[in-house]
Amino acid sequence: MFQISRKSLSSLAVLTTLAGFSGGALAADPWVVDANESEIEFTGTQLGAEFEGEFESFDATIVFSPDDLAGSAVEVVIDIASVNTQNADRDSQIVSADWFDAAQWPTAKFVTKSFREIAPGKYEAVADLTIRDVTREVTMPFDLEITGNEAEAEGKVTIKRTDFGVGQGQWIDTTQVGDAVTIKIEIEATR
Repeated sequence: MFQISRKSLSSLAVLTTLAGFSGGALAADPWVVDANESEIEFTGTQLGAEFEGEFESFDATIVFSPDDLAGSAVEVVIDIASVNTQNADRDSQIVSADWFDAAQWPTAKFVTKSFREIAPGKYEAVADLTIRDVTREVTMPFDLEITGNEAEAEGKVTIKRTDFGVGQGQWIDTTQVGDAVTIKIEIEATR
């Protein structure tokens, strides 16, 4: 469904090497995302009706340990052109200059700044989300279950599309296409 790029795997190898040579200062574990079992989905509204979509291609670099939240980091780069809402007309509009302008800004990026445990198996990630070259800080709550060398994470965050300049010209008005967009992640990974 999506790809983990060689660049991301190289970054992961570098992080793993740094962890091995840091004298134990970085105890967070590198994780490899299962491309067939992971998704980045979103929900919006158009003319008052809810619609769903997903980005089918993204790269993820994950280094995470519940025992070393300060040494944990996640970076996700999303290929905007991989959008799929099961509606070809809507998909072509989403990548257009009025919306995501994928020709000028082909990717969106989610880069964590910190993690906090809020309950057993429940966390919050504070991250910079960049869309259309606009960066805003977001807080994404997520559930995490680690069993042996396998992990499953599910989280979601609601943003305002207009905060990122998504919807230009007549589309700044939120009566036809709602402002709130909920982004949901489902990640399965191994270490």
